Amino acid sequence: MALFQGLRLRLIINGVQQITQTEISADFDSNNQPLETLEGLVGFTPGAKRVTITGTQVVPVGGLEFDFVAKSDDQSVNSIQIPIGSKSYIGDGVFSKVTVSQATGKATEANFTWVGLMTPLK
Repeated sequence: MALFQGLRLRLIINGVQQITQTEISADFDSNNQPLETLEGLVGFTPGAKRVTITGTQVVPVGGLEFDFVAKSDDQSVNSIQIPIGSKSYIGDGVFSKVTVSQATGKATEANFTWVGLMTPLK
């Protein structure tokens, strides 16, 4: 049973674990820019590092578990933690996009995009 323990989706926003999460994706982008001369690729220069996390939550009848819409609107900085194996990504950023969708025969879902600082896994 311990083998499957790590397969649970876990998302922690501002210290509170979200329980209605159905999907999480994290994109770690170092944004290194290639340097090329007439002789070809000669190296890279550092770019603006960022982490983009997207996710989907089912919206219960009582409403959103976390008010992504309000946090996106007020552009406040929020902390996100995603456990990845024995380590976690922990960073600060903002919710840049929120989409709420409904369809016949499906639960109402909230999709969010969060953009934050790249930090080493801890």
